[in-house]
Amino acid sequence: MNTLIFDASNSLVQQSKKAKMRVNPLNGDGFGVGWYPEHGDPIPGTFVSVEPAWSNRNLSQIASKIPTHHFFAHVRDASIGMPVSQSNCHPFQYGPYLWMHNGRLDQFSQFRRLILNDLSNKAFDFIKGNTDSECAFAIFLDEINFDEKASFEILKQAMKTTISRINGYRKQVKAETNAFMNFALTNRKVSLFTRYSSNVDVRPPSLFYSQNEHNIIVSSEPLSDIKAHWVKVERSTLIAIENNKVATDLLMN
Repeated sequence: MNTLIFDASNSLVQQSKKAKMRVNPLNGDGFGVGWYPEHGDPIPGTFVSVEPAWSNRNLSQIASKIPTHHFFAHVRDASIGMPVSQSNCHPFQYGPYLWMHNGRLDQFSQFRRLILNDLSNKAFDFIKGNTDSECAFAIFLDEINFDEKASFEILKQAMKTTISRINGYRKQVKAETNAFMNFALTNRKVSLFTRYSSNVDVRPPSLFYSQNEHNIIVSSEPLSDIKAHWVKVERSTLIAIENNKVATDLLMN
């Protein structure tokens, strides 16, 4: 973890101070990491904080001392009206699943009640914070019926349906501004990432991946300055990773 979170030229900590591909470069409203233990435990550990990533001593200890080959890391710029609290920090976790979101669902307050009314009791009770990101995860968990062993295809379809349902709720309240849905989901064996904007004329947040023989890194921004090492994910795309192979799929608006 330490190399990507701290040591890379455009590391996650660097992006928390000054992201290169955002209008607002500061991501100082907390951070989180989720990792899968090397001793075979299928349930990931998580550590979140409302402190900026660059000033938290515990993050450097975790990143340098805990061995893992599969992890999520997130730095947060809280949306307007969203409290800065641990319950609102990513990644969110259920069973073997980790979930993150880069973006926002504009006019969320207008259709939040529609989402909550549609959720199962289990999904409703799962939500501990008040972010659009966690609500999206709750929708996803309902789509897979909270199945901790859901197949690759079921997970992919659930991700697509989650986006479709959010678009449907927005249409019901005539939300005319944009929804940015760069979602990330993993259960260690399978990882899914989306780059999506509800308005096809508006560019969603950036997304890239880098691959070698042994590893795949997915990041909102390239972590190094070597452009040839990074593949840009096109808008309205879902990328799925399994067995160190990357496949892409189109997301419909």
